[in-house]
Amino acid sequence: MDYIRLISVPLVAGAVVYVLWLLGRSRPREADAMPSGVGGGRPAGSGLTQMSAAIAVLAMACTLVLAVMMFRDPPAMVARANTTVDLGPMRFILAFRADALSTLVVLAAAGIAFLVTLYSVRAMAEHPRAPVFFAWVLWTVAAVLTAALANNYLLLVVAWEVATVGLYLLVSMGHPRGRAGAMKTFAILGFADVCLLLGVVMLVHTQGVMNSLSLIDKVGGNDTATPVLAVAYVLMTVAALAKAGAMPLHTWVPAASEHSPTPVFALLPAALDKLLGIYLLARITFEVFAVSAPLATVLMVIGAATILLAVMMAMIQHNLKRLLAFHAVSQVGYMVLGMGLAAYVLAVGRASPDGITAAQAAVATVAFCGGLFHMLNNALYKGCLFLMAGSVERVTGTMDLDRLGGMARSLPVTFVCGVVAAMAISGVPPLNGFVSKWLVYNGALAVGSGLGMVCLVVAVFGSALTLASFIKVLHSVFLGTRGSAVPEGDARQESGWMAVGMVVLAVACVGLGVVAGPAVGRLILPAAEAAGIPVAGIEAAGWGGLALRGGAGLWEPSTATVLILLGIVVGGLVYLYSRALRVRVVDNFVAGEDSTSDELWHVSGTHFYETIRRLPVLRTLFSDASAEAFDPYRLVGRYGWTLVEQLRAWHTGLLAVYASWIIIGLVVLVTVLALG
Repeated sequence: MDYIRLISVPLVAGAVVYVLWLLGRSRPREADAMPSGVGGGRPAGSGLTQMSAAIAVLAMACTLVLAVMMFRDPPAMVARANTTVDLGPMRFILAFRADALSTLVVLAAAGIAFLVTLYSVRAMAEHPRAPVFFAWVLWTVAAVLTAALANNYLLLVVAWEVATVGLYLLVSMGHPRGRAGAMKTFAILGFADVCLLLGVVMLVHTQGVMNSLSLIDKVGGNDTATPVLAVAYVLMTVAALAKAGAMPLHTWVPAASEHSPTPVFALLPAALDKLLGIYLLARITFEVFAVSAPLATVLMVIGAATILLAVMMAMIQHNLKRLLAFHAVSQVGYMVLGMGLAAYVLAVGRASPDGITAAQAAVATVAFCGGLFHMLNNALYKGCLFLMAGSVERVTGTMDLDRLGGMARSLPVTFVCGVVAAMAISGVPPLNGFVSKWLVYNGALAVGSGLGMVCLVVAVFGSALTLASFIKVLHSVFLGTRGSAVPEGDARQESGWMAVGMVVLAVACVGLGVVAGPAVGRLILPAAEAAGIPVAGIEAAGWGGLALRGGAGLWEPSTATVLILLGIVVGGLVYLYSRALRVRVVDNFVAGEDSTSDELWHVSGTHFYETIRRLPVLRTLFSDASAEAFDPYRLVGRYGWTLVEQLRAWHTGLLAVYASWIIIGLVVLVTVLALG
């Protein structure tokens, strides 16, 4: 069976790698800790590491091939009747479904996982527990694929939880100081998992059977105007948003990023977790539930707030991983905003006597396709950016932007890929990030409400701040004078294994932007239709454009691409001409100081936007945010501990006190039962 075969390849390969690790543990090895600094000796088990890496790469290559085959020719829905387990009000069936939406997520997940695994061959070569890393990666990928293909809620919940455990285990493999971030990750995502389970239980309670992901034959049969269904939708949305990393349940993303191995973050929080979270959000918002306008408005507000607040936090970061983590959170806002806009338009149409009009269906399609396309684009350019950060960390041993700089010559491929990914995430045409953001902009503009216009302004402003932030990154890491952590000399220090993934992802960012029309027509529109969107909005126009069906064009990248390439060529010719000119070069007079010292004249890019941090109102907000004053995890922990201490104080050990509490509890219980 195609489903079992696809899931079994990484599952079995992970088991093989882990068994090899257990068998080889008796060999002498170094301490189980991530080596610090640059270089470092190989652990004694390097042969086992290489074998594990080879098995992992081969398994992920096979998984990618199977994912491509499933995407091109989706198998029929499968429900293994012989695996049916009657659980009283629920019935469990090992059921799978491969439609255009689930196969898109599977294809993206398998592709990103393969590139990151290939990258990890060198990035994790010196880690003493590299075989364990590869085994956990394979198992986590298997869980993600299972969740994306599950056509049964119980199977979805189990796979969802396994993916959470896998993320916790992988994050904890980093620096020992990162264990607190791993615990925070597990706590927040564990809370989200509980919300998902409660939402499923409430939904099952209203339906009475649990044998399908949608549970219904018609799209959107669960109207959230019903209080129980509204609560079920909210709980499941909380799970999806927490998994994707949207505010306010985003704080695990920067916490886990700082000390986790770079391949882990490129694979899971930057790619797979977001794919899974947005996938669930799309399923429940457009297929399982008929979302009301107020709930859709909440989605729009969450999306807009996530865009703006997260990018503001990213601008003031001095650690490259934390900066990229906040940008990963910010990009989720565009996905949620696109979903919210589409849900709002459809809710307004359902509430009208005439139903959903063709114009409303077109707007919903444009907005949804923008959010879903951005999910795919984010996995590409964000994965590339985190791989770029890992390449820099391998050479310098640090992510401190104040200690970096001048690495463009020693890491030319990393620099070029970083520029492409930075421009893509900033929404610079004709790259893929611009196309998906442009669709979201059009959706917000066409909603025709004041809130839609506010969301449009916030989304555009967020893109501008993203570009400003990545100008700081490119200057701090690659341009300017050499930082204190950068080794002397301009010799190339790139690893071929680590460069392959970055190059492929950067090329994909360019390709999906230049040929956006076929990409949306082949990948996104069928997925939108599978999710329950009345596809009537956009279609491919020409070799790379998008157009409203029967209307004006939305985006035509061919002209923009030609003009941009022409500008690059002209700029290159001017640069070559200036290099050929014979000019007199003299040393600057610097009052007797040593002008050759990079350390003396190094200008850190982190101070570009220090003025923003010091503005009267923002100064307090930035200070509170940096101190985690708005972090739900910290707030719950603080007030929860206060409650525990108060309960301890009330437990005096006196029999009369305990008897009083028992009587009060009985009175409350009897009252509740009487009112029920």
